[in-house]
Amino acid sequence: MLGALWLALSAASAHADAPDNWKFSLDGYYRVRGHAFWDLYEGQADAGTYMTHRVRLQPQLNFEDRAKFFMQVDALDGAVFGDNMSQASTALFAGSPSETGIDGVEGDVISVPRAWMEFKVPVGLFRVGRQSSQWGMGLLANNGDGFDDSFGENKFGSTYDRIIFATRPITVATTVANMVNPATKVRDIPLITAFGVDRLVEDPLIQYYGYTCDSGETDDDARCAAGDDHSYTSDRDPQYRPDTWWVDTQDDVYEMVYVLIYRGEDLKFGKSLVGDLTAGVYIVNRVQAETDSDVVILDAYVKEEIANTYFEAEVLTIQGGTRAITLASGNAEDPLGKEAAIWGYVLRGGYQDQRWSLLMEHGYASGDETPTDENFTGRPLHPDHNVGLLFYEEIMSRITAETWGDGAKGLWSNGGVYNSRYIFPNVRFRPLPNWELSGAWMMAWPDKPDGARILCAEGDEVECPVYSATSDYLAWEADFAIKHRWADHVNVTVEGGYAHVTDRIPLKNNGLQYETDENGATYGNYFTLQTRVAYEF
Repeated sequence: MLGALWLALSAASAHADAPDNWKFSLDGYYRVRGHAFWDLYEGQADAGTYMTHRVRLQPQLNFEDRAKFFMQVDALDGAVFGDNMSQASTALFAGSPSETGIDGVEGDVISVPRAWMEFKVPVGLFRVGRQSSQWGMGLLANNGDGFDDSFGENKFGSTYDRIIFATRPITVATTVANMVNPATKVRDIPLITAFGVDRLVEDPLIQYYGYTCDSGETDDDARCAAGDDHSYTSDRDPQYRPDTWWVDTQDDVYEMVYVLIYRGEDLKFGKSLVGDLTAGVYIVNRVQAETDSDVVILDAYVKEEIANTYFEAEVLTIQGGTRAITLASGNAEDPLGKEAAIWGYVLRGGYQDQRWSLLMEHGYASGDETPTDENFTGRPLHPDHNVGLLFYEEIMSRITAETWGDGAKGLWSNGGVYNSRYIFPNVRFRPLPNWELSGAWMMAWPDKPDGARILCAEGDEVECPVYSATSDYLAWEADFAIKHRWADHVNVTVEGGYAHVTDRIPLKNNGLQYETDENGATYGNYFTLQTRVAYEF
């Protein structure tokens, strides 16, 4: 989002005299991705394989470079090759495949997940509509566009119903000053500020009570009337919403967005070094009156590229109070009250030139050793910040889904870095034009074992009912990839990974294959081979 705003603002003066006409452009891709896994899921004797489609079209209508309309259209997104939803009574005679995803649910043939407009005014740029959001390395806001990950692929994407205004305040001030007195020649500073509001929830699918009632037993709260029967929250059937459901503002969830970013290009460092420097902060205040939620998110980002050196970092924290999380807090007087104190970061740096990239990455996502107390400290990094192919993407994704269950989907990792710290050194080599070879090694350690998703071991500085694990780390993983661009438009990738997962992870009873060593500790060794062929335009 901010990259596009920056480009649009930077080009404003250059295109002030654009001709009076319309321009239409179309970007997008068609992608087929194949997956093969060995010894991953319980009961799997042979290699498990599947392939999926995705068509993504991104049309743009541009009037004089002053007013633009954007849209994203997805088709067959995640549809599995060859499944026809048992539409044929005799499978051998089946045809006409369906739009079934890997979760076994038939999806939409076509969807429009995003549509927005942007237009310039004399002092900045407005963007209005259902739009993507990207900040920094994508740990919090990640648009999920393109094929920008070293390994794996984007599956999700941050999308918001948003109104945002961006401006270059110093540019505006210097332009006015130079117009008033051209002899001054006031120097511009590449600084952007942005202010926005996101409307997230107009009417939740649950009725929030904040207390329990049980008509069959003694009422839990003095507010309960005879015949009441509900938990802290109860499912709400949308078809029974009153006609004026939109009038109720107490249950609305919205957030204010504030951005400050500096982006300097071709800066001089010393006498001979020239490079680029980007630094900024992204602040979000999310509120909901009904649940007394008032949460502040602070996300700082910096990136420098000087000569052949590269460094990039993003640090975020989420702080505030809420009663929206239906996990008991352990406080009898305020059973739903929780205070958030969540942290996450990624640091990445090293050397890169036209042929080589040698980078070290280190990241962290804070955990929560006691989810049922009044402190809420665990949240995964965005799942489209991919770290490897197996441990976070498949293993922890499965473990968190199984152990949290359908009633707490918001706490699943979905493939993001979860309750751990990791190192991820990687190397890329480009021997020929349009060819890239890469390899990486990942190792992860627990942050705050909770005894359910990450098991406890003796020596952990947390209180657990059982200390059953013996390893001090979670897993290690080795990945490789071969990438080639053919005929300028065809993106071909072959990548694979091997992971060793220790007894820190409860593989048993969670649908994953495991082995047992001579001491009775369980572990798993898993391998995957994945391919992608995409036509980009």
